[in-house]
Amino acid sequence: MNAPRARSRTATALQCLLWLWLVGLSALAFISLRATGDLAGREPLDSALRQLQLLEVRVEELQGVSQSFQSQPQAATAAALDNTRQALEARLAELEQALAERSTAAELTALRAEFEQLKTRQAPRQAAPAPVRAPRPVPAPTKVPEPAFRVVGLELRAGQRSVSVAPATGEWSADQIQVVLPGEAVDQWRLEAIDGDTAVFRAGEQTRRLAIP
Repeated sequence: MNAPRARSRTATALQCLLWLWLVGLSALAFISLRATGDLAGREPLDSALRQLQLLEVRVEELQGVSQSFQSQPQAATAAALDNTRQALEARLAELEQALAERSTAAELTALRAEFEQLKTRQAPRQAAPAPVRAPRPVPAPTKVPEPAFRVVGLELRAGQRSVSVAPATGEWSADQIQVVLPGEAVDQWRLEAIDGDTAVFRAGEQTRRLAIP
C-alpha cells in the first residue's frame, strides 16, 4: 500500500507544480500583452486570442499528463516531470522572446508617432523671413540753371548798397537793367550779400559769386 500512496503523493506534487508553471506563464503573458498594448496604443486582438488558445491547449495537455502520472510508476513519473518542466521552460522562453520583439516594435512605432507630432507642432512656429526692402532711391539734387544775368554796376540807394544786373548775353538797353538789393531775387537767384567788388547770389544749395565791374 505504500507504493500507491507514494505514487499518489508524487502525482499530486507534480500536478501542483504543473499548475504553478501554468499560472506563472499565464500571468507573464497577460502582463506582457497589457504592457505592449499600452505602448503601441493599438495591439491586434488576434494575437491575444491565439495566446489564450495555446494556453487552453496546454491546460488540456497538462490534465492528460497528470492523469497518466497517477497510473505510472514513480520512476516514470519523475522522468515525465523533468521532460514536462523542460518543455515548459522552452515554451516560456519562446513566449518571452516573442513578447520582447513585439514590445520593441511597439515602442519604435510610438516614438515615430511622437516625433511626427513634434515636427507638426514646430512647423507653424518657425518665423517667416523678414521681407527684404529695396533701398529707396536717393533723389538727385535739382540742378539750378546758371544765372541768366550779369552784374553791370554797383549803386547806392537810400544809403544801402545794391547792384545793377542785365541779361547775360547779347546787347542790353537801359530799360533792361534791374536794381537788386540784398535779400531780393532775380529768377531763382537771391542776392545774399555784397562783398567788396563781388555780389554773392544763392539758389538752393548752390552759390555763385559774380564780379562787380
